[in-house]
Amino acid sequence: MKRTLALLAVLGLMQAPTALAQGQDQGWGNQFSPGEAREAVKEGRTVPLSRIFQSLKREYGGYQLGADLYSQGSGGAVYEIDWLTDDGRKVHVTVDAQTGAIIRQSGG
Repeated sequence: MKRTLALLAVLGLMQAPTALAQGQDQGWGNQFSPGEAREAVKEGRTVPLSRIFQSLKREYGGYQLGADLYSQGSGGAVYEIDWLTDDGRKVHVTVDAQTGAIIRQSGG
């Protein structure tokens, strides 16, 4: 039993680089650190997250559950935001960080 679990763990670890590479192939880069995100807003490369939250609040009501800023292979950046609506639905929203436009939404 222990050997089987160890084998499964090793196989899982062998697949991790492949999964990461596939994410890179889809155009996703690294997540911004908080300092990098602040600098991008300060330099005018990204819209402040607070402005996007205001827009989502007007559209859905509710509040944010989580938000991250990611660079894309094309040189742009996107916010990935999880939002809880007033009626209890969870919505995942992808927002163009430069323009503040919603690119994609799912859930709810």
